[in-house]
Amino acid sequence: MDELIRVTPDREKAKSMAKMVEITLEMIKTINAERFSSNIVKEYYDVIRELMTAILLLDGYKTQGEGAHKKLIEYMEKNCRQLTGREISHSTVFKNEFHLSSDGGC
Repeated sequence: MDELIRVTPDREKAKSMAKMVEITLEMIKTINAERFSSNIVKEYYDVIRELMTAILLLDGYKTQGEGAHKKLIEYMEKNCRQLTGREISHSTVFKNEFHLSSDGGC
C-alpha cells in the first residue's frame, strides 16, 4: 500500500483548492437533482476528497497511487479527531464548514 509522502506545507495551494471547492459547491446548486442525482453525488465526493487533500497538504503530506483515497481517510481518522472514518466516508460537505486554520489542516 502506498504511504504518505512528506512535502513542504503549501498554504497557498490549499487556499486555491478551497476556492475551487466553493466554485464546485456553487455549480452543484445549478444541477437538476431529479435528472442528474448521480452527478451531484460524484461532485460531493470530489469536494470531500479535495478538502481532505488540502488538509494533508497543510500538514505537509500528500498521497498518490492506488491506495491514495484510502490513505486520505485513514489520515483524517487518525489526525482529525473531530471526525471518525465513518463520518468522513458518509458526510456531506457544506461550504461554511471548511476553513484553513493557521496551524495546519485539522
